[in-house]
Amino acid sequence: MKSVRLLRNVFLCLGGLLLAGSGQAQIDTLFRYPPDQRLFKLWQRAIWKDVWERKRLTPNDTIRVFAELDRLRDVARQQQDERLYWTADLHKLLVRHNLVDYTGRLSTVLDEAEPHMDQCPVPVVKASYWHMRGMYYFGEQQFDKGFRWLLRAQQAFKQIGYQHIPEINKYLTGLGSRYYAFDEYDTFLRYMEEAFRYPFLSKREELANYNNTAMVYQRLKSYTKAEALFQRVINQAKSYHDSTYVGIASSGLGQTLLLRGQARRALPYLYIGYRLSMNEAAERSAVTALYLAEALLTLDSTAKAKNYIDRSVGIVTPNKGWANYPLTYYQVQTAYFKKTGNYARATLYQDSTLALKDSLRAVFSSQVLANSAIKVNAERYLSELAQIEAEKANAIHVRNIIIMALLCLTAAGVYALNQNRLKRQREKQVQAEQQKRADELLAHATAQLNQYTRHLKEKNELIEKLAAGLEQPYEPVVSAAAGPVMVEHLMQQVILTEADWQQFKRLFEQVHPGFFETLHARFPALTPAEIRLLALSKLAIPSKDMAFVLGVSQESIRKSRYRLRKKLEYLRPDTTLEGLIDSL
Repeated sequence: MKSVRLLRNVFLCLGGLLLAGSGQAQIDTLFRYPPDQRLFKLWQRAIWKDVWERKRLTPNDTIRVFAELDRLRDVARQQQDERLYWTADLHKLLVRHNLVDYTGRLSTVLDEAEPHMDQCPVPVVKASYWHMRGMYYFGEQQFDKGFRWLLRAQQAFKQIGYQHIPEINKYLTGLGSRYYAFDEYDTFLRYMEEAFRYPFLSKREELANYNNTAMVYQRLKSYTKAEALFQRVINQAKSYHDSTYVGIASSGLGQTLLLRGQARRALPYLYIGYRLSMNEAAERSAVTALYLAEALLTLDSTAKAKNYIDRSVGIVTPNKGWANYPLTYYQVQTAYFKKTGNYARATLYQDSTLALKDSLRAVFSSQVLANSAIKVNAERYLSELAQIEAEKANAIHVRNIIIMALLCLTAAGVYALNQNRLKRQREKQVQAEQQKRADELLAHATAQLNQYTRHLKEKNELIEKLAAGLEQPYEPVVSAAAGPVMVEHLMQQVILTEADWQQFKRLFEQVHPGFFETLHARFPALTPAEIRLLALSKLAIPSKDMAFVLGVSQESIRKSRYRLRKKLEYLRPDTTLEGLIDSL
């Protein structure tokens, strides 16, 4: 469970981002990158040192880590980078979790953070939290619970799109490694194949995952693929100057060649693997020593084989329960004593080998059952997720139909309103045109009425002058009898006849429509003369001009107006002559 434990504590290295030089300088550098690269660099710097190199965070380190993460969140908020803000918040949560977990106590930090993370508006950060939670439960051997969180996160990552998640390689390899632990090699390879399309967060992670993939091919007896991949890891590790993984991959390649019966080809790689794995991968070095012994026995180098068997025992510490070592040790000892002719010892080791195999078979059977149950639970959970997604998709479909219907109704309503608006505009336009024509007609009628009244006035003035001239002594050009006749004839020409009245009335009605009709309706007892007087009064014609127009004296006009006023007061006490004229 060493690798599991290491994975549980990987985020203790988050301080690497903050302890390498000035924290503010690190943040300033981070914000020089585009948003996606900022996220990748944050995750990358968070694990820039291997867990093997950093066993714990000191109190001062912890204070600085939290201070710098808080500063990063503040700057991210100022930059309106919500995803980076919540990623920094998640890192802070993981630091708190690992500070508890590293002490060996059960951490409840991730459980308690669930309400807080449920409020996260960034789906990928929320899914990342689910992934980390699943990894922790898996490390605590709560496999069902761990798988549920891991698969929930994986479903979210898939919906978001791997291409939109800079650190997706980490999530895919993390989930794939869980299947590797349960010998679900096909599923492991599927996740690895997907993960290899995206960049690794560190060179060590790249080497580790390619090496694990090569190991899976070896166990599936796909030796050609295993050899090619081990060789790739060796070459890549050399370019990275990572001697440990040169050793680990060399050991794997040597073991693969040995399984293919190529002991002589295997020896150089096994020697390198044994030597370079010693410091950081002692288990691999011990097992490699046994493979060296097996290869040497095949080549009849019995003494050298014994030497490497003894060396392997020296590497093993009493408290280490390495699963691969005991069975390999018994098998190599059996082969050694058979080679040296000590069949009694060979038999004892062979019996131990068989007993251990039986024990491992029982454990394996139990593990297979557990694996099957977990696999069934995982498949059921995936099915539940698929059903939920299908229901969600159906709900979205129904919602879209409703939205489309609402949009259609809205469009129809907008169209109807628009048509109604256009109709009102047309009606207003028609009304405006009609009003314009009416105004033009009124102006024309008013001009005609004014011209008619002005014409009457001019005639009256002419009559007045002629009448005044007749009163003066002069020598008439014509006979005395002819003068009065001419004046009387002229007076008859200017007095309103019935035809004149009708023409006047027609012009008057155009300027003051409804005048006569209203007057008749309100005062049906008025005489034609009184009506004419009221009409002329409406035009504000002076009494002198009225007298000429009507062919009467001014005194008659005054008396007629007086009688009309009295008559109106009698008919309607609340009505005055002036008020009536103004109201008509």
